[in-house]
Amino acid sequence: MATDQTALIKLCADAAKTFTGEFYSALNNDRSRIGSFYCPNAGVVWNGNPVSSGEDFAAFYAKMLPTKFDVQSYDAQPMQPDGRGSCSFLLVVSGQVKIGTESATLRGFSDTFVMKPDAKEPTRFLIATQGFRLVV
Repeated sequence: MATDQTALIKLCADAAKTFTGEFYSALNNDRSRIGSFYCPNAGVVWNGNPVSSGEDFAAFYAKMLPTKFDVQSYDAQPMQPDGRGSCSFLLVVSGQVKIGTESATLRGFSDTFVMKPDAKEPTRFLIATQGFRLVV
């Protein structure tokens, strides 16, 4: 079991590193990709605004001012194994973001996700739930 747990921890850590790089890059530079990071029925709460799906979140986010995210830390913890060598995982991300112009004030943020393996591509993970909050 320890080996299985160690493998799941590594899987989640690697997936979290890949995800945070790609997701926040898309938020900053390629908003057309945002919907592809979500499960079809994902639940999102963005700074107190509930959004019912990844597609709806992509539409919501497209209307926002430009952003520049700087991820400063993330932590991934495996959840329930799926019996196929993978599992969902909890991902907590924090950092700073500028919203609007380059001269905008930096704001702290916290972003919490439950990530699920993609049924078609088990080494790829999709957002099942997300809770984002500006903290400063």
